[in-house]
Amino acid sequence: MPIRRYLTLSIQISVIIPSRNKFPQNLLTLFSLENQTLPPYQYEVILIDDASSDATSTIPELWKFPFRLRLLRLQANLGRPAARNAGIRMAKGKILIFLDAEILVEPGFLESHLLLHQQDNRLLASGVLTMKGAYTQLDPGFNEVQLQEAYTLLKPQPAFHPAYEKFIKTGQGQLLLGREDIKKGVYRQLAVQKVHEALYEDEILQRHGDRLQGFHLPWLISHTGNLSVARTAFQQHGYFEEYSGYGWDDLEFGYRLFRQGYRFAHIRYPFTYHQEHPVSPSVGNEAHTNFYLFQQKYRQISLLVLLLLYIPSPMSFHQVNLVLDEIYRLDAESVGLYLPLIGVMRSMLEAAGYLLRFGQPISHLLTHAGLPPDSVKRADFEAQRSALAASGRWSMLGEALNRLLAL
Repeated sequence: MPIRRYLTLSIQISVIIPSRNKFPQNLLTLFSLENQTLPPYQYEVILIDDASSDATSTIPELWKFPFRLRLLRLQANLGRPAARNAGIRMAKGKILIFLDAEILVEPGFLESHLLLHQQDNRLLASGVLTMKGAYTQLDPGFNEVQLQEAYTLLKPQPAFHPAYEKFIKTGQGQLLLGREDIKKGVYRQLAVQKVHEALYEDEILQRHGDRLQGFHLPWLISHTGNLSVARTAFQQHGYFEEYSGYGWDDLEFGYRLFRQGYRFAHIRYPFTYHQEHPVSPSVGNEAHTNFYLFQQKYRQISLLVLLLLYIPSPMSFHQVNLVLDEIYRLDAESVGLYLPLIGVMRSMLEAAGYLLRFGQPISHLLTHAGLPPDSVKRADFEAQRSALAASGRWSMLGEALNRLLAL
């Protein structure tokens, strides 16, 4: 058997990395992928250069790696979902791992994903909830919070003082780490807790564990910053939605698999590290737009309850999970008696999603849902809501309704 054919058969994992103008951070990511416990012949790395104007396309010419690196250069900027889909079509591995271009991984990263999929072939695994931040460079585009965070990290570490002083003096970006530093794990000295890590820990992981038992929204871990799934999942259930702009294409895919009965696992160790970089001010609006497209595709209460996180006086992840739990139990126990009330709640949430998408005040949701004052439908809804409250049960569902009605 020819050697090339043998190597193709040996590939267990394809790591897919879309990148747009992320050099040299994407190079540091590749350096971290060469320090794995898995033999290099068992994985390939597909780097999709999404029409970058930086030095990304030169990486295979200037650097050699122990694993097979495949570069796909797109002639036009297609966006991350389309870039990932292009990588999927190239992939040879049975398991696909998606990384953002600026994610550093520790030595056991690939093996931790592979072991889970060897145990369960209908699984989506992710480690994003406990991802750390890391300052591998100083960027003139950092905001004040990032600049202060970087300064606090570097101040007690004299080895980095020359780079910091040059950054302050010249205003030019400074790379803090090289290939040998990545191999030695120096990035751990430059790590910080991400803003949402403590929240996810308290609200989700400490309550439901890494297998998310009893959590009705497990697909929320489906972030492609660190995500793995069998290649057959895409063959059977379709590729990423190619939303324009930032966000929600990966969560939509996770929700799609959730509806198909896939299971979900969070990988706590080994940690991954997001190399901090300037954030585009357009990200928020783009995310609202894509979230709205996601909502409109399914229009299911199991998805729409997420809007309780975005309304004025929002609920927490834990509370939203309890709301959904009560909805499911109420429907089962009442044999559909309260379907009209749940339908009105769904319509109010849809209205909230529309108003959020178009930047309008989230208010008067019953009217937006087609239940104006003094209407028969509104009277019927209020009667069911009163009966729900009188039962002395379903307190979290009642609280969610109260918050929506107060807007």
